[in-house]
Amino acid sequence: MATPLTPDQWLRILRAEGVRVEEYPGWRTRERDAATGKAFGPVRMFLNHHTAGRNARDVVAKNGVAGLPAPLAHVYLARSGVATMCSAGRANHAGPMAVNAYASFRDEKSTHPAPSKASGTVDGNDVAYGLEAENLGDGKDTYTREQYDAWVRINAAVCRFHGWTAESVGCHKETSVEGKVDPRGPVEGYGSRGRFEFTPARFRADVAERLKHPASWSPGSKPAPNPPKENDMALTPYDVWAYKGRAETRDAYAYLRSTEARLVELTGQVAELNATVARLAEQLADTTPQG
Repeated sequence: MATPLTPDQWLRILRAEGVRVEEYPGWRTRERDAATGKAFGPVRMFLNHHTAGRNARDVVAKNGVAGLPAPLAHVYLARSGVATMCSAGRANHAGPMAVNAYASFRDEKSTHPAPSKASGTVDGNDVAYGLEAENLGDGKDTYTREQYDAWVRINAAVCRFHGWTAESVGCHKETSVEGKVDPRGPVEGYGSRGRFEFTPARFRADVAERLKHPASWSPGSKPAPNPPKENDMALTPYDVWAYKGRAETRDAYAYLRSTEARLVELTGQVAELNATVARLAEQLADTTPQG
């Protein structure tokens, strides 16, 4: 059982996990709670979908479809790997879940039975976060390497925050009593792995592996090199860029991204210090006796 993430918490945990995040206008207050009279939460699992179409960000975040008002998910994941926040409240994504399937994710069982309508249903929109990954959904359209990597990171970030295992991660076809088939299709690759077919079990295994590492980890990362030594001409450019101390190693892109954020933070602190020095100088001038 968990209290839903706040908008600020969403942004913080996704960025810490290395996800490129954008905010759809109005996403912080766009939800289905008021319209349905049902409060979102407590949340018990993360449910994954495909869009069954291209360029569906506006549909997911704001426009919705006939008979199904937006938001249609909490996160929209583009082929580029960019995640757009669409809602932090109740979203129309899960529909009725079979109780037997839902309970297996809620209780983090190691196996998840096929959804049985005979077991009863629960409104999944009340209890599950939802993500829509851009894909035609025809079983042939490919999820890009960047998209799949971000997908794993997003699910892991939420599990990490709530203290869940990867067994709290499900796919729409694993819970729906309406015969949903999403997500499905081939994946370009992930880490050092080449092309493979998306399956819920493989996806959960990738989320579980990520949860064994710090949020900054990247699959296929090289081992941390020894600290650069002065005048060590044997070092490659990668050795120089990859070294960040024994506790953490990132590739050059991630290193530069984190360095840029730190530089912005330090620049702001310097500006504040300069303003303080200027004020103190003025106060000193006012109190200095004039000869």
